[in-house]
Amino acid sequence: MKTIAHCISPYLQTAGPWVYEQIRRLERFRPVVLTQGACNLEHYPVEPLYSAEDFPPLKKLCNRIWRKTTNSYPFYKGILQRENAALIHAHFGYEACRLLASKKASGLPLLTTFYGADATEYPRYPQWRERYRHLFAAGELFLAEGGAMAQKLVDLGCPQDKVRVWRLGVDIERIECIERSPGERVCFLICAGFKEKKGIPYALKALAVAQANRPFPYALTLVGDGEDRPQIEALVDELGLRPCTTFKGMMPYEQVLAELPRHDILLQTSVTAQNGDGEGGAPVILLDAQASGMPVLATTHGDIPEYVRDGESGYLAQERDVEGLAERMSLLVDQSQRWAEMGRMGRSHVEDRYGARRQIQALERIYDGLV
Repeated sequence: MKTIAHCISPYLQTAGPWVYEQIRRLERFRPVVLTQGACNLEHYPVEPLYSAEDFPPLKKLCNRIWRKTTNSYPFYKGILQRENAALIHAHFGYEACRLLASKKASGLPLLTTFYGADATEYPRYPQWRERYRHLFAAGELFLAEGGAMAQKLVDLGCPQDKVRVWRLGVDIERIECIERSPGERVCFLICAGFKEKKGIPYALKALAVAQANRPFPYALTLVGDGEDRPQIEALVDELGLRPCTTFKGMMPYEQVLAELPRHDILLQTSVTAQNGDGEGGAPVILLDAQASGMPVLATTHGDIPEYVRDGESGYLAQERDVEGLAERMSLLVDQSQRWAEMGRMGRSHVEDRYGARRQIQALERIYDGLV
């Protein structure tokens, strides 16, 4: 069984669930993880794992100095050889740039998966555009979550024949599909990091507009946290949404899945941030929600139109279009008799295109072509 060296630093934070699935579900390949630091191992256990933070003191110091001065990792070659790795799989473009020296020293092929800010925000800076130029020349293959991100990589200078669409998978068996039906109130869910690209203020403003146009009983739950939380909490107060709003903070993935059956509609109003940051592909919560039978309201940002069937499993509006979002929100509320049908269509869509086992098999076929 050939070994795939998965490289991501740190292992693992917000990228946890969808990177972890690529590691733990491999069937025909053996995974090994190389990272500059490990965290949340109770949620994402893996063996073997090599962390630079576990190096002896002098080696750890040398690693930090070398990493800061050269933007590369100096001690991976020996680990790759010891584990008899056949391929380096870098998670995020910036991680791949730091692995070019290890690729050259080991002679191994390099596969890179882009996920979001690495394809949208980082290229705003000249030094990263130059690093990506070297990466695109040296790397064997680059994976994107959908067509929009794939085109973004080509626009950044990646040869088109080196770009392939590979979609993140969802473990369908872990998510029960619950038929939604009207209750005493409409339960909305926002599950996202509190940062500009998630567009949370537009969801809040749309809810306020929908309430002003034609009030309806509702409850809003926000799962997540981040640098913009003070502004988001202030906006909730300003819009008069506080009495019906609950902030639950960050949650492990299992708890996020447990929240899905308690809600009727997912709000995912992503935007391109002022600094260029974007989803790149689309938030995986869109797949989780649809797999659970939940209709969604989202924007046409990035590859979201591939993830959500507009008018079938949910509705889409343009980025930052508060009135358009409010109109579609009211439509979803008025069409509560369609929730069950939309939920079934969403579940079927995820099963057909995003099932975890199907996508891991596709990933392993990609590995086959590189080793």
